[in-house]
Amino acid sequence: MKKSALKCIVMSLLLASTAGAQSSKETSKDKNLDSFKNALGQYRAEKYAEAIPLFESMLKDPGSLEEYVRFYLAESYMKTQKIDEAEKELKKVLDLSPNVKMSIEASNLLGQVALEKKNYKLALTHFKKLEKRTRNTEDYPEVIYNLALAEKGMNHHGPKCKSLVKLYERYPNFAKVSDWGVDLAKNEFDGKPTDCQATTEDFRTRVRYLLWAGLDQKAQGEINVLKEKLAKTDKYSADKLQAQFFLQEGEMAKAVALLKPYYENKKRDFDYLILFGSAAARAGEVQLAVGSYYSAYKLSPRSKTGRQALYQSAFLSYQFQDYDGAARRFQEFMKVYPKSGLNRDAQWHLSWLKYLKGDYQGAYKDFAAMSTQKRKNQRGWKSFPQDRVSYWMAMSLFRQGKVEPAKAIMGKLSKDPLLGYYAIAAQARLKKMEEFKATPKLLQTSLPVQPRVISRFSASEFLMPAYAADYTGDESESEDTLILTQYSADDEKGENEEAESEDNPDLKSVEVAEGEDAPSSEAPEVQTSFASPLLAKRFERARTMSQLGEMDWVRWDLYDIERKTSNREYLKTLMSEYSLAENFNRSSYIAQITFGSQRAAQGLEAGKSLWEAAYPKAYSQYVDKYTKSYSVPQELVWGIMRAETQYRRDAISPVGALGLMQVMPFTGHKVATLVGEKDFKVPMLLQPETSVKFGSKYLKRMMDKFDNTIPLVAAGYNAGPHRVKNWLVSFGNLETDEFIEHIPFLETRNYVKRVVSNAYVYSQLYGNKKDLFPYMSDTLPVKMPTELAGKENWDDI
Repeated sequence: MKKSALKCIVMSLLLASTAGAQSSKETSKDKNLDSFKNALGQYRAEKYAEAIPLFESMLKDPGSLEEYVRFYLAESYMKTQKIDEAEKELKKVLDLSPNVKMSIEASNLLGQVALEKKNYKLALTHFKKLEKRTRNTEDYPEVIYNLALAEKGMNHHGPKCKSLVKLYERYPNFAKVSDWGVDLAKNEFDGKPTDCQATTEDFRTRVRYLLWAGLDQKAQGEINVLKEKLAKTDKYSADKLQAQFFLQEGEMAKAVALLKPYYENKKRDFDYLILFGSAAARAGEVQLAVGSYYSAYKLSPRSKTGRQALYQSAFLSYQFQDYDGAARRFQEFMKVYPKSGLNRDAQWHLSWLKYLKGDYQGAYKDFAAMSTQKRKNQRGWKSFPQDRVSYWMAMSLFRQGKVEPAKAIMGKLSKDPLLGYYAIAAQARLKKMEEFKATPKLLQTSLPVQPRVISRFSASEFLMPAYAADYTGDESESEDTLILTQYSADDEKGENEEAESEDNPDLKSVEVAEGEDAPSSEAPEVQTSFASPLLAKRFERARTMSQLGEMDWVRWDLYDIERKTSNREYLKTLMSEYSLAENFNRSSYIAQITFGSQRAAQGLEAGKSLWEAAYPKAYSQYVDKYTKSYSVPQELVWGIMRAETQYRRDAISPVGALGLMQVMPFTGHKVATLVGEKDFKVPMLLQPETSVKFGSKYLKRMMDKFDNTIPLVAAGYNAGPHRVKNWLVSFGNLETDEFIEHIPFLETRNYVKRVVSNAYVYSQLYGNKKDLFPYMSDTLPVKMPTELAGKENWDDI
């Protein structure tokens, strides 16, 4: 009995000791948190001298916050000109293997320290690494500017000029060079003229970026200066420059009027033919456009642009409904370039052409042959999903009056557990098929079979994604990678330079794959679980920073953990933490890629939590507010947000669209006027509230224009409402699913399908379950326009 009592006393003492230690640890942690909060408050208030001793005192026992303590101490030293002390702390930060964002920030500051110390060689080392790591981020132009400073310090004139040309071309609104004009050599850099030369091609790239930034007047003013200079020695170059500007602005008739007089003298000039073909296509002068592209191909059949010109001539013939001419040229393309991946696209168009013309038996036969080829070579045919091929096989059967076999195919498509576009379209078609009590007659095509002027699209706009992917050779070439513009002949001359626009290697894995079953782009350095003391410490730090409201740092700490664990339970925990930190991009990525199969197996009800993570109510406080203000469906806003950026708040596209809803600067300025935002600045588009507000307002104007027809609204948001108006003039009498499939822009066609699918899932997931697309198997419920539009008219939307 005494022994038992003694044992109980010992255990009680041990437990008390453990509890005391735990309590002491918690007290120490709370004290640390208060100390850091106090120091950070001084830093935020720009009281750097007061912040320094507070951060220094924390270094005695920084706990899990050591990286942040040293980082902010270093920044405080920088602000008070204590450069040596800052350098010392920044090196210690990097030694601690911080998250990606802090690593970039610390390296950037070390580069600035090196510039301050005139250690240009070391600065060059830092900024060369950062140049790759910051591409497609807000920090990139600043890094390029500092890189140029380092090159100048090393007396590297050529590399310095290369960086300055990049700023001149692509970042004309960057604050430190926003006062630059046409003549790069005379523009000032670091207090002196740059003494760097810019080519005419560099200048026309600058004009494009000025226009994308909404700086139209500045662009035209600079063109006028250069035109006056060129006109004295080369009138054609001056007119070419102005024509390219007109095309960018949508003034096609003016562009054609400038270029047409040169036709006889330049009909064997490859560069001219590509430019004139683009202008003629947009002006609706079909035969001139097709002839120009075909002639360009004949002049340079072995070049990339020449090959694409032949394909473009075929596609234009098809799009402008010269079906016989299109067939001849598609067949010629397949014969001349048998190894090109574009052969598959040509096959698709020939099959689709038969469907449009009413040859449903021939269309079914061709689609079925494609299905067979796809089974044999899935990699080669990956841009043609099986559900797309199967859907149009079923429609070809239906149009022949073979309702039952058509219903069998549609039935299978409608059961797609991941609720893709063709599942939604198939459900609509099945309802329509049930209406047929008797066998329907063979339907006739509703499209004319004679060539006619139908639109003013850019020749480049028929097929093109938003930006050119790096060229990857004949076999991988497809409409996904084909891009041919009024600049293409010039672009080919500097193709190696363009190849530099590869993605930021640090942020590469942050991007989200488009398909539900797409492979993860993650390449974890080490597969680890939270059992790792390092990751446990990072998770603790993320939680601590969350308590302080430092959500940007929380996101990066969580992402650091995500890259290094494959444990599915831990990834579920990360999804929850990401959502709390409003990093919906990452939580949806994990739900989409890691748990895609589980979502498919469980369905919307049983797997609801995973579906909600994949399709979150992102930034609901702003979506609720502005969808009510502007009477826009929430499902549409979230559907657009998911299609545009996968909820990534800091997304910046290669052409300058910003934020969650990818609003262009020019559009931002226009919408700011409409909503009374007098103090609007372009960087505000990276703020979720501004992005949702402006995106919702823009959507509302298009909802009004297109009678609340979501596929048309989505198409207008992506390609511009003026282009949708032209498509309605051209083929608006098709039924909705046929219209969507016939959209000329490859990117827009796929985009509309994603938005339809996204909006449908949102409506099913969050209780509304309303039929957003009752017209999917019927004609579009919109008043058909009768006039063509050359460019977006803000008075008209």
